Amino acid sequence: MTNVSRVVFVCEHGAAKSVLAASYFNHLAVQRGLPLRALARGTAPDAEIPRGVLEGLAREGLAPCTSNPQALGPADLVGALKVVSFDQPQVAALVREPDSAISWDQLPPVSDDFNLARAAIFERVERLLSDLEAHP
Repeated sequence: MTNVSRVVFVCEHGAAKSVLAASYFNHLAVQRGLPLRALARGTAPDAEIPRGVLEGLAREGLAPCTSNPQALGPADLVGALKVVSFDQPQVAALVREPDSAISWDQLPPVSDDFNLARAAIFERVERLLSDLEAHP
């Protein structure tokens, strides 16, 4: 696929919220035939994705978008269509085009209630994809 636009999801550990969001985003983008793909990144990445996240994604029939959490780097932001951060206000300052930065703050922690966090994240991902599809 040529000319694929990138969306970057960033949470603190790059292991839960950003992985759920990017994995679901990629699944929906493929289903809809959209030239969009997402990355999951962390500002202080964990060593691995928690088992609960992997199991939750598997229950949804989704593969994780990455095998290990990765740190957000400058190259991730270059040319990104959107950069969505979860409770990481410093990320918006790194984005060159302010309209590209989105904050999804104060969502339920994945470790406290996977299903509640999943529902909040998936709802926002669906809305974001619909917006990007309507306004390319």
